Amino acid sequence: MRIKPLSAQSLADDQIRLEPLAQGDVRDLLALVADAEIVRFTRVPTSGVDAAWVSRWIGRYEEGWGDGSRAGFAIRGENGGLIGFAALVELDLDHGEAEIGYVVAPAARGRGVARRAVDLLTRWGFDELGLERIELRIDPENAGSVKVAERAGYRLDGVLRNVHFKEGARADVGVWSRLRTD
Repeated sequence: MRIKPLSAQSLADDQIRLEPLAQGDVRDLLALVADAEIVRFTRVPTSGVDAAWVSRWIGRYEEGWGDGSRAGFAIRGENGGLIGFAALVELDLDHGEAEIGYVVAPAARGRGVARRAVDLLTRWGFDELGLERIELRIDPENAGSVKVAERAGYRLDGVLRNVHFKEGARADVGVWSRLRTD
């Protein structure tokens, strides 16, 4: 199922806007995913991340718009610069479920950017995509993301202990959710 196109104003508030990822974002995203905290707490590999990898990553999101499997966005600040990434990293339109993932540039952290992006994607997921459940999967050691989940109205369903994370690494993962009915 194809995701219907967005209007220019549909995913924005008074401080950020979310724009579908494009190949023109490669350089900015490459700089973003070089941050040690992003590598630590996300699925971004610990090595081999170069412009070609980022281009393929964006390409998967471009394909996801067509087949309805994911939707990736550049988070842009008031001046139009890229300050983060947010996405429905897993999207199951048939079952009405999605997982949101996000990262914020170090210089933009602590200003509510992640919560705003999560709020915008949550509203879009429920109102426009007809989702019933949206999840955030967060390492319990990632205190900033735990606060984002709480402030965005997500509830902790539980912690998956010692689950496979990436590259043979295992970690605990908190599953936070919101339901359309919350």
